[in-house]
Amino acid sequence: MAKRSLTSDILSIYVPSFFIFLGMSIVSPILPLYAESFNVSYTMVSLAISMYAFGRFVVDLPVGVIADKFGRRPLMVVGTLILTVCSFLNASAPNFALFLLYRFIEGVGSAMWLTSRTTLLADILKPEERGRIMSYFQAFMLIGSAAGPTFGGIVADRWGISAPFYFYALAGGISLMLTWFLVKEPEGARASHHDDGPHFSTPMLRRLLTNRSFMMACLAAFTAFFLMTGIRGTMLPLYASSELGLDAEAIGTVISFATLMNLILTVPVGYGIDYFGRKPIIVVSILVAAVACAIFPFTTSYVTLAMGAVLLGVGTTGAQQAPLAMASDATIHEPHGLSMGVYRFFGDIGFVLGPIVLGVIADGYGLRLPFYCMSAIMIVNGGLILIFARETFRRRTMGKEFQTPVE
Repeated sequence: MAKRSLTSDILSIYVPSFFIFLGMSIVSPILPLYAESFNVSYTMVSLAISMYAFGRFVVDLPVGVIADKFGRRPLMVVGTLILTVCSFLNASAPNFALFLLYRFIEGVGSAMWLTSRTTLLADILKPEERGRIMSYFQAFMLIGSAAGPTFGGIVADRWGISAPFYFYALAGGISLMLTWFLVKEPEGARASHHDDGPHFSTPMLRRLLTNRSFMMACLAAFTAFFLMTGIRGTMLPLYASSELGLDAEAIGTVISFATLMNLILTVPVGYGIDYFGRKPIIVVSILVAAVACAIFPFTTSYVTLAMGAVLLGVGTTGAQQAPLAMASDATIHEPHGLSMGVYRFFGDIGFVLGPIVLGVIADGYGLRLPFYCMSAIMIVNGGLILIFARETFRRRTMGKEFQTPVE
């Protein structure tokens, strides 16, 4: 593989990701409100979130296999194109059914983009740098995510609830051009695409599903995605609007507080993932986020809600970064496309179920109970990871710079 440079990493990996996540976050504070504008129930509002996740869910595994066979770059390009077109179509959806269809197709494009990009990272990163480099990658995504919600709320208040989707399409178009011109296929990965070996087999899948550390990383991803779409993406905006009476602009700034905490902590946490190991960061992060979820029902104003969002941001930083590092470590000798496809598959189960499960609870018991349920789920899953996960890598400074990865 050609020697990487900081400049090539920034241009090919970080900047296109910034624009994709900028677009996604622009619509995040208004998405539940836009769905609600079709005069549907909380459960149906949650379905609008989950249809996007379901589109990702159904193609995660096939996309991983295709990435191993044909390469990472083609899937990034096509996936970004789909995201751009569907975000434009969402803005003018004439009815809720078509809106759901566009969200599903958008999810397919997201799976193509995300799975191929995480596969690319698994190709090029060494175990001792995964936490650190992934933290830079995360930082660029978070810069986009931090800027988006506040901007999206302002756009919605000024030009209407559908306007943020047009800005999402613009950001997607910029990312598409950057991906087309700047992303290069890793040479080692390209060589592996064209060998005569199988790109998928039942024994390969069985090895992944019986790999304890990989499966615990998948459980952590499931938990993080369930939280992000169920609480941060759905229940928090609905609670802020219905219970506290906040407008779209205020909701956007609340979500931005959580994202800003992610941004502040992502690089230090990345170094911590490499030094202390993947497992302790995952467990502590999940438990902190569980505390944040338990606090939200007690918030009574913009200020207290923002304080809860800050704590949520502290917890979700490690919960989003460390599982991917553990999954990559645990499958270093497996096909990267398949392993990342399986990893994202489990994460997207949480992505799909989070809004639906918590939306059903909210319809039956109000907007406070979903936060308590989410807290309980996170405590249980954090305990399972603490008990069953095996550390895959930790850096020490006692005689040797790097410790051999723990099996």
